[in-house]
Amino acid sequence: MLEIKNQKAILKIIVLSILLFLSNFTLMITNVSSIGYQVSFEEIAHIESTGGDTFMNQVLGDLVIVMDMNAGLKIYDISDPVNPILLDSFYDGGIPHQFFIDEDLLYLADHYNGLEIYNISVPNNIQKIGQIADTGDGETDGVFVNNNVAYTAEWHDSTWDWKMVLIDVSDPTNPTNIVDYVDSDNEFVRFYVEDDICYTACLQSGFKILNVSNPMSITEISHFEDLNYCFNFQFNNNLVYLADGRGFNILDVNDITNPTRIGKYNSTLFDVKVKDNLAFAADDVKGIIALNITNVDDIKKIGEFEVEDVVGIDVSDNYLYLSLHGHGFKIVKYEIIESTDEASLPNSLIIILVIGLMACTARIIKKFSFKKH
Repeated sequence: MLEIKNQKAILKIIVLSILLFLSNFTLMITNVSSIGYQVSFEEIAHIESTGGDTFMNQVLGDLVIVMDMNAGLKIYDISDPVNPILLDSFYDGGIPHQFFIDEDLLYLADHYNGLEIYNISVPNNIQKIGQIADTGDGETDGVFVNNNVAYTAEWHDSTWDWKMVLIDVSDPTNPTNIVDYVDSDNEFVRFYVEDDICYTACLQSGFKILNVSNPMSITEISHFEDLNYCFNFQFNNNLVYLADGRGFNILDVNDITNPTRIGKYNSTLFDVKVKDNLAFAADDVKGIIALNITNVDDIKKIGEFEVEDVVGIDVSDNYLYLSLHGHGFKIVKYEIIESTDEASLPNSLIIILVIGLMACTARIIKKFSFKKH
């Protein structure tokens, strides 16, 4: 009799446990959660005019360097992003197109004035310390500096094409030409150089990777052509995030001999900046669009900020710094909002799972049945 009572007790525990599991499991599978993200934007400051035509900006700690094509360089204190304060400005009458900062030196591609070099170690006292003029009828429109060599993009009115000019800037007060480089396409506009490899955006000629280990004998390693108007790009961990006339592209350049596109989002873009798994792109029509690039096979737009004529972006902390063609520059705060959408499994699947569990319960009960004595 004691053995039978023990069997009954065990059976009750098993049945109750299974029933409890069934109820919890049913509740669980009818409320499967999927996590999504959205980005919201809030404009917090607007310097309506920087003197003419803002084209580029870069954040350095509590400072932002703003470049205006008709008013030169300006440095603002942004320790309080709501109230940017102008510390200094410098303009020598040129038409600056891009700058590159290396520690206390700023290298400026000044369309008519060639390459100019500035000391910005004292933010309220910008000092021009060196310059080298364009060659012939050249106009300098792009610059990147690596290992005391400036890689500049030089446009020529007479031939309507570009060349890459390498300049020795080891003595910033006396920069000197090293060599000019041209190829069959002659379109160079933006550069990134690392480990003797030059990655270059080439407008209608796509994206090229060059070996620059010997400046006197530069060779092309590879050429990715399936792009419309390749302009600004960001290089990060052997990935190239590229703004193209037909959209946002992610190129994998781990194999420099074979760059491969692994992600794309169709849009008309002028600039792009990537932070973590977010890409902020300057759309020619929509303004700023935020893209979730966690899954490069399925890039999704998760936010949009309407702003007119945005041509340059920088991102720092949770703020976007926007250069606006003809409208000064803006500071915009962004916030990532997590949303949970509940999605129920199909009823037919739930029924099948419950029936299966009930069948298992019946077999257990049968196994533990006992004969009356």
